[in-house]
Amino acid sequence: MKCLYKQSGFSLIELVVTIVVLGAIMAGTAAYITNSTVAYTNVAQYDQLTTLGRITIERVTRELRNALPNSIRIQNNCLEFFPIKAGSVYLSLPTTAASTSFTAASFTIPAGSNIEHVIVYPYNTTALYSAANPGPRAGFSGISGSPVTTVSISSHQFNQSAPHRRFYLAEDPVSYCIVGTDLNRYENYGVNGAQATPPGGTASLMAENIQTNDGGAITPFSYTPGSLQRNGIVTLDFRFLVNGDWIRMSHEVQIRNVL
Repeated sequence: MKCLYKQSGFSLIELVVTIVVLGAIMAGTAAYITNSTVAYTNVAQYDQLTTLGRITIERVTRELRNALPNSIRIQNNCLEFFPIKAGSVYLSLPTTAASTSFTAASFTIPAGSNIEHVIVYPYNTTALYSAANPGPRAGFSGISGSPVTTVSISSHQFNQSAPHRRFYLAEDPVSYCIVGTDLNRYENYGVNGAQATPPGGTASLMAENIQTNDGGAITPFSYTPGSLQRNGIVTLDFRFLVNGDWIRMSHEVQIRNVL
């Protein structure tokens, strides 16, 4: 007995419908993948900006916490200050005539410090950055002895005693300046009576893509001097722009006000 089988295929209409349905599915899938990729990219970029901002703020904040009282100077997007490395209480101090030493309670100097200055009662910024003698700042030469320590200085007369007999040992000033869209740290340029913006010396790149205009001038550094009731405050206001995305990081740093 002979069996005949009739083979049937797709009609043109069925084929067209199938193509249309598959195309719609593929279009939806492609749109989903594209949107997911864009969302991931945006989140990753925002996270990168946030991390960059936090690291930059933390770097500046750590050093500012050891800023000498009344050493903060701000001009043309540049922040300058003396970094404190050590300090103690003096037992004697040359305030009536110049001397090359004075005595103090025993103290230690952190390893790796490059101390250049002995500072007593920095009552204002102008006097601190000047080379006046008598004045609040003398050149540092070394220490010796314990429990009473002799602090050797360049021949100097301090113009005032400190209320709490406190003195500080500090390195040369450092500056943080925004140049273009870069935040640079400057060191090894000495002490200048007039603030240079930016100063010379060695520049180290700290961050990129910082904006100083957001439809108007931005003030990245501002300073509120301390008073008898509170410490001084440095406000950091950094705005980063990468590939059209903005992020703003604002932070306040308390500056010691004990002279």
